[in-house]
Amino acid sequence: MPTAEWIFEHIAPGWLWAAAFLTALVFVAFWAWRFLPRNAASLVIAGTRFAFLLTLFWILLLPGKKHSLTEIVKPRFLVLLDTSASMTQTADDTPAYTNRWEAARAMLGSDGVKRIASRCLVEVYPFQSDLGTPLSLEQAASLKPDGRASHLHLSLARLFERLRGQTVAGVMMLTDGLDTREKNDLWASGSWKAPLYAVRLEKPGTREERPDMRVENVDTPHRAIVGWDTQMTVTISGQGGKGEPFPVVLLKNGKEVEKVAVQLPPEGGSRDVQFKLTHPAVAAESYLVRIPVLPDEVQTNDNEMVAAVDVLDAKNRVLFLEDVPRFESKHFSRALFANKDITPLAFFQMPDRMTGAKQWIAYGDRQGGSFDLTPEQLRLNKIMILGDFDGDALTPDHCQAVLEFVEKGGSLILLGGQKLWGENGIAKTALSKLLPFTRAGGPALEGRFAVEWTAEGRAHPALAQNKEMPQELPPVLSVFAGVKLSGGAFALANARTEQGEAPILVSRNYGQGKVLAVLTDSLWRWQMQPGQGKEKPYPKFWRQIIQWMSPSETEMDRYFLELFTDAGTIAVGDPAVLQARLALPPGEKRKARRVACNVTTPSDRVIPLSMEGRLVRAAGGEEIPSYVVEFTPEEPGTFKAVAEVEIDGRKIQSSPCLFTVRATSQELVLKPLNEAVLRELARSSGGRYGDPSEIDRVLEELEVEERRERKLEYRSLWHSPVLLVLLITFLTVEWILRKSRNMP
Repeated sequence: MPTAEWIFEHIAPGWLWAAAFLTALVFVAFWAWRFLPRNAASLVIAGTRFAFLLTLFWILLLPGKKHSLTEIVKPRFLVLLDTSASMTQTADDTPAYTNRWEAARAMLGSDGVKRIASRCLVEVYPFQSDLGTPLSLEQAASLKPDGRASHLHLSLARLFERLRGQTVAGVMMLTDGLDTREKNDLWASGSWKAPLYAVRLEKPGTREERPDMRVENVDTPHRAIVGWDTQMTVTISGQGGKGEPFPVVLLKNGKEVEKVAVQLPPEGGSRDVQFKLTHPAVAAESYLVRIPVLPDEVQTNDNEMVAAVDVLDAKNRVLFLEDVPRFESKHFSRALFANKDITPLAFFQMPDRMTGAKQWIAYGDRQGGSFDLTPEQLRLNKIMILGDFDGDALTPDHCQAVLEFVEKGGSLILLGGQKLWGENGIAKTALSKLLPFTRAGGPALEGRFAVEWTAEGRAHPALAQNKEMPQELPPVLSVFAGVKLSGGAFALANARTEQGEAPILVSRNYGQGKVLAVLTDSLWRWQMQPGQGKEKPYPKFWRQIIQWMSPSETEMDRYFLELFTDAGTIAVGDPAVLQARLALPPGEKRKARRVACNVTTPSDRVIPLSMEGRLVRAAGGEEIPSYVVEFTPEEPGTFKAVAEVEIDGRKIQSSPCLFTVRATSQELVLKPLNEAVLRELARSSGGRYGDPSEIDRVLEELEVEERRERKLEYRSLWHSPVLLVLLITFLTVEWILRKSRNMP
């Protein structure tokens, strides 16, 4: 029920306003009785004067009216509707409907949806390559499944991001579970903020199929160390092969290096194939995975995929500086020296037994050595790891040497603890310039905190190439919370605390180098994670980080142009967005430059493109200067793009960016619905997966809670044009009457 309350906002006491009003009325009454003649005109003049005073005092009281209204707010129930072209297909021999789209439309008009619509606010969110705007059930009936891509994971994440803080009773998913963007299905086991009710829009197909084999994904580190072997994992999928083996060929720089026989189940499926890659010399290597066309195979445009690997030199020197050893530094040192891809050197500050003064003591192969933190010594290394120090342990010269080292392309890892992240830590030194966050200092939160990757962390080059990294990470026992990310910085992993999510792994670029900050001193607990003969998360994580942060010798002290694309595999007619980043030497101001991009097509035709300077918003909020161009391929095959800029008469080129273009989008390839993804989404969210009739019954029985909200509405009763017109009218009428009667 709405209620109203009068409010007067005048500052002076009410009795004073009443006394002033009565005094004015008495004065006007006396003036009218004493000086005005006794006639009708005088009565009107006195009345207008009284009305003017009454209106004026009403305005001076500043009156208002506050309405209080209690509303019943219905929870939201959402429908995520797939409008991509794959919804027009079916792999069911005897479907209840013509295709998946017809089954989805029938579900929109089911009894369960009608019942839930009477108790909830139902909105339909269509999606294909991105999440669309919400529609009503009636508006959704006019949609058509014509999308060229299915980005299910992206759309689902953006759906919950839009509705953050709102009450959602559940989400019904009308999709085939296929995602043309994701490399695998591991994302489905994430954390979802509402139950997901996934509808099985068709039964598994049983029709006799023609053979169709395809390369779904090529997963390999894009950076390797010369002389060391790496592994390439290739996901092969298909159906119609009747369980017979078929060849998969690996080519390196156009030459065949290995061939294996692959066998899929008769009903179809997928399997991973591993290749061992050797890297004998520093080079940019190009690999092609190909499945020769099988007899009667029609869909052949997806039988191959390319990957590029940059092979770096073997002299990756890593320097680790630490104060008195602690649990974190002990476990880290072991992981560092177990990494055969680097040449590590660790120094600890140990007190002298005689004088008590701290001195550098080497750990490992050069025990007993000495060290001075000078620019000359730092230049011999590619990565520097700074442990747990008080701020006064680093002199201004030390800080300047580290700053120059990172600015010129070196990498810095801050493996801090109570000292480094405390009130008298690194934030009090000149090294605060390169920190990827700001923090007031203070002790760490202690407890048992769950850790999870962020979206940036899962897609980060240091981690995305290692699918064996666990999705659920071991907990940590400490978190240095209260940080605010700097511009251009992003978190790789967060810890869940009582105060909310707190970053524990934060990265950013500084100059031409990279900085990684570890905001916990209990990351070593990842080493305690039990395993069944597999490598533990701790050394696996640090090996990937070290590899990503290792620059090549030619990246130091020079300009660096990097080119990359938004997708590794696209279809003919789909745009590919090419983006370049130009790293400048420290101290040089950025200015407008002409960046060109030459795209070489599979038919060896070179297409020159001009890249446009644009600010790209990074995860930390900072707008990063970049160069962007959009290219739409017109033929299938492998494309190579190279960016180029001329600086002071010298041409700077990027490493080749390779991407595969297929004749048709994978969206149009006939595939059965992905039951594994739909089941996992329902399980991990606490929802249900089942046939339309089963989900319909679940929706009819779904219990929802209405919420009451109290809303306040204030309306001013003095700030009105009507009152101003009345004041002017009263004065005008009085003036006209007085002049018409020749009254003063």
